[in-house]
Amino acid sequence: MPNKRPRNREQPRPIKVPRFADPSFSGGHLSWRFSMGDRNGPWPWTGLAAEKHLEVIARLAGFETLHPHEVRESGSHPVALNELSPAAMRRLQEIEQDDLDTLMSFRLTNTDRVWCVQDGSVMRVLWWDPNHEVCPSLKRNT
Repeated sequence: MPNKRPRNREQPRPIKVPRFADPSFSGGHLSWRFSMGDRNGPWPWTGLAAEKHLEVIARLAGFETLHPHEVRESGSHPVALNELSPAAMRRLQEIEQDDLDTLMSFRLTNTDRVWCVQDGSVMRVLWWDPNHEVCPSLKRNT
């Protein structure tokens, strides 16, 4: 009787590699879902002043009209979890979201970022990062 043990076709990777090399929105234009937004931790949605909240929502609404390449040109892009700050990784573990491959970073200004979990063309908003702390950049003024 032959040995029928299953074999891996490829070797497991030691680190997770992002699934999305380019933000492709397989369901059409972007839409937003806010129900899983982190309301505690270092980057909560609850800390926004009313005026800033309206500004952020308006910027996110502007992304809805863009094509994927235009979103990328705006400075928004997927980020592998292994590129996030240690504090961001700890927070993902605390809120049980550390099993993801990537998060989407939406650039609103030089330092303002909105972090989302991508589900096709739906962006499940996670964090408001006004000081670019979730994934600090080595570039100046970003």
